[in-house]
Amino acid sequence: MLPHIYVEQSPMSVPVPLRGYIKRPDYIVGIPHVGMVAFDVKAKTLYPEGLVFDLDEIRKLRAFARMFRITIYFACLDPEGGYLAYWVRLDQLDGVPLQHMARKAVLVLPLDQAQPVDMRASFYEAFLDAVALV
Repeated sequence: MLPHIYVEQSPMSVPVPLRGYIKRPDYIVGIPHVGMVAFDVKAKTLYPEGLVFDLDEIRKLRAFARMFRITIYFACLDPEGGYLAYWVRLDQLDGVPLQHMARKAVLVLPLDQAQPVDMRASFYEAFLDAVALV
């Protein structure tokens, strides 16, 4: 088992000057001999266009990543359940064009750019696939 912590999410646990400026990921995972990575877990519906991410949330997570110098992944789980999830590294969204859905600014990542993850596999195997140099 890898060392990990759940990041407490109540608004009161964020210093007042940072409230509304950063968003904390859900988990920080220690990878032996590598360092730390963070994961923000999301229930994401799979649309034909891809995975939809809220721009405001992305900006706040980017601020957190810069401030703490940590790589953040989204772990996107199907709200219907099942074993297939997708990991998306936050910086993969940097070049995605801005769109609007229901009057909200969003980024839509095509599914073929996300890392499929079998939730029955070990975290270590999934992480090695995610960082593999192709």
